[in-house]
Amino acid sequence: MSKIQSVAVIGAGPAGATVAALLAEAGIKVAIFDSGKRPPLLVGESLVPAIIPILRRLGVEEEVKEFSVYKPGATFFPTSSEELTYPFSRTKGNLPPYAYNCPRNLFDNALLRAATRKGARLVESNVSLEKGTRPDSVQLSEATLESTDGFFTKQPDMVIDATGRARVISRLLDIPSKDGERRDVALFAHLEECSLPCEGNIHIDRLRQGWAWRIPLPGRLSLGIVLDQKHLEKHGKTAEEQYDSFRGSDPILKGIAGDLKRITPVQRYNNYQLVSKRAVGSNWALVGDSSGFIDPIFSSGLFIAMDGAEHLAAAITKGTPNALRKYERYTLQHLASWHEIVSYFYNGRLLTLFRLGREMQNSTFGRVMDPHLQKHMGRIFTGAAATAKYSLGLLRIMTSYGIAKRDHRLLRIN
Repeated sequence: MSKIQSVAVIGAGPAGATVAALLAEAGIKVAIFDSGKRPPLLVGESLVPAIIPILRRLGVEEEVKEFSVYKPGATFFPTSSEELTYPFSRTKGNLPPYAYNCPRNLFDNALLRAATRKGARLVESNVSLEKGTRPDSVQLSEATLESTDGFFTKQPDMVIDATGRARVISRLLDIPSKDGERRDVALFAHLEECSLPCEGNIHIDRLRQGWAWRIPLPGRLSLGIVLDQKHLEKHGKTAEEQYDSFRGSDPILKGIAGDLKRITPVQRYNNYQLVSKRAVGSNWALVGDSSGFIDPIFSSGLFIAMDGAEHLAAAITKGTPNALRKYERYTLQHLASWHEIVSYFYNGRLLTLFRLGREMQNSTFGRVMDPHLQKHMGRIFTGAAATAKYSLGLLRIMTSYGIAKRDHRLLRIN
């Protein structure tokens, strides 16, 4: 495989902008193709501490800080009267003890500007991809190539699909994928600003059906509900009808946000659990949601996307088939690990474990073990759990044997 000298990145979201910035920084000729069209709202407004080092590498943390809400931790409500709060400062390690809650349009624009500052060319055009002349390859259509105004005089050496759920290359080449076990729907919108029990934290509320997030943003509150489609159908036909009706009828949501004015349209997302069975090919690679996406419960989606972009940029810079295969293994394993962690939330094991940990602090043994458990269990909230083998292994043990005498089904998500 000859050295990769030119790359087309399809999609200017966080994954695409990050990989483009890092490749351009390494001296590779990069064009980012993007139509400029965005939904009015995007999932991924609450960051995790594991993203902060990437923002620093891109030179955008201070800019992101200016338009965001400081996020010191996460708060869970297994029941309406029970609060479990985890400050990031409890997790000892190399990550900062904070993250940010940010408007996604401003966040995405900051990353894209970083990419162009580092030398990537933004081509504001719709993209048309075709199957290439070689097996398992893709190429830009002639019209797409011409839209670069001479930046690309021939086909780029590599095409990166960063189109998110559009999954352009996977659809073109019929790349197989694996669905998750759940078929949840997420509806979310922005409401007028309100105070929350733990300032700056993302708040997760377990509902009678499904769960909800509350994310404080500058001047507003992002409120999302995630549940099975069949429970929404009786609340109306449109996303707005279902969202407003469910918010006004669910006893928990009615108590915490039923009177707040909705100030945006309602955005709908279907099925948060899908993973491609491949992430690289002859002259292409998938990154971010194009390679797979998971449930938003732990705010890990953007980290998975941007972390994957870092690993892909390193593999392309190295330019060997082995480096790209290593990226593929890492990406698919990272997604699989997060799917496993998410399953512990839905089956009730994780909330049962957190509740047990709080109770253990009243015993001598619990106080001795607490620092160790806090360090490793806290990596779920910082975003590092899926890449820390010991932490993930400890989580598996604790959600099995550690809660063996507890009925975790009492805290499952219906």
